[in-house]
Amino acid sequence: MPHKYAKSKSWHVPKQQYKITNWSEYNQSLKNRGSIDIWLSKEAIAKWYEADQQNIGDGTPQQYTDFAIRICHETWISNRSATELI
Repeated sequence: MPHKYAKSKSWHVPKQQYKITNWSEYNQSLKNRGSIDIWLSKEAIAKWYEADQQNIGDGTPQQYTDFAIRICHETWISNRSATELI
């Protein structure tokens, strides 16, 4: 609001300058800007990997359970829809 008042009275209000004093903290905050933390329960972590990873001869053994793949897919879908709203 001070800009509107100053404009009507025709004097110049300079843009506010911010001086960064702690550059390491500022750089770390820029790195962490897009990070997302996902918390999983102990039951979900227990169901994340396949219990027995034996190769039955038809290719690579399954490393992740269907539960883990579904959770990753649903997280990706919800993330995508959240970023489309911006």
